[in-house]
Amino acid sequence: MKQLLPRAATTRAAASHDVPVALAAFPSFTSFLAEPDGLSWTRAAHPARKGTAPQPPSFRVGMDALVRRYQREASLPGVRPFNRLANDRGWVGRRMSELGVATARILRDDFPLQNLREALEGIEECVIKPRQAHSSRGVMSLRRLGEVTFTCLQQRCELSLVEILDYLYRDMREHQFPNHWQLEELLLPPSGLLRPVDDFKFYAFRGRVGLTLQVSRATQGTHYRWYDRDWLPVQTGKYAEALDPALLPPRAPDAMLALAERVSAALPTPFCRIDLYEARQGLVLGELTPEPGTYHAFGEQADLYLGAMFEMAQHL
Repeated sequence: MKQLLPRAATTRAAASHDVPVALAAFPSFTSFLAEPDGLSWTRAAHPARKGTAPQPPSFRVGMDALVRRYQREASLPGVRPFNRLANDRGWVGRRMSELGVATARILRDDFPLQNLREALEGIEECVIKPRQAHSSRGVMSLRRLGEVTFTCLQQRCELSLVEILDYLYRDMREHQFPNHWQLEELLLPPSGLLRPVDDFKFYAFRGRVGLTLQVSRATQGTHYRWYDRDWLPVQTGKYAEALDPALLPPRAPDAMLALAERVSAALPTPFCRIDLYEARQGLVLGELTPEPGTYHAFGEQADLYLGAMFEMAQHL
């Protein structure tokens, strides 16, 4: 099956972390907020506009165009657009293996919920999730207590298999994802605490991270924290009501950033969100997310900043 790759992406991505010069010199979000003139070219006008200002770069506009591109490519014979490759666990596993990047082991793959009891046989701990999961919906981290009872780490309580099925069926109906599920290796924090590991989501453009979102899930709800590429906390206008300044950054922030940028540089796409975990097993890739949810929800400054990176990445 032919893979449609962006122009000039294959040779650059095949090597080590090789970031185009223009992106390597891109300022951090904090620097941009302090000195917006550092990206004065985003406001460049042209005489052909006859006195009207052009539209500035926009992440939401860039993502809209990329989504349309993926949909168009999917209709072409013999072509697999990158968003389908990123959802192919086999392709991701092989690509990450070539890069020496750890991924969570798949314990059971592609079964319907009605076969969950059979899928769980012989497994003491795991994460159950929809095969097309790109959020916490339908995701449960389980540790076995008995034949049909488990501790759910998200809810911090004991659940029977019937209760687990009720919860998952409800999520499946509400969010309308297919009845295709998998069991993954359970990842725990380096501290060994019995709770879901935090998720670090890197918005990356051809090997350069613009922003990082930390997601921490607990019984009290989901909490977030945003960082620039220097791990300085920032606000982006997204998840403003659930930001938690008490969340701690990873123990090895530089190593995590370097891994995210190395993975990004090796992908045949101008943009992909790289989702990583810092677990007791080490740094582990969770997912490649080419179409992050609510990508339109950033505030004006963050949308401009990420849009400028997107614009540069598309033409490199």
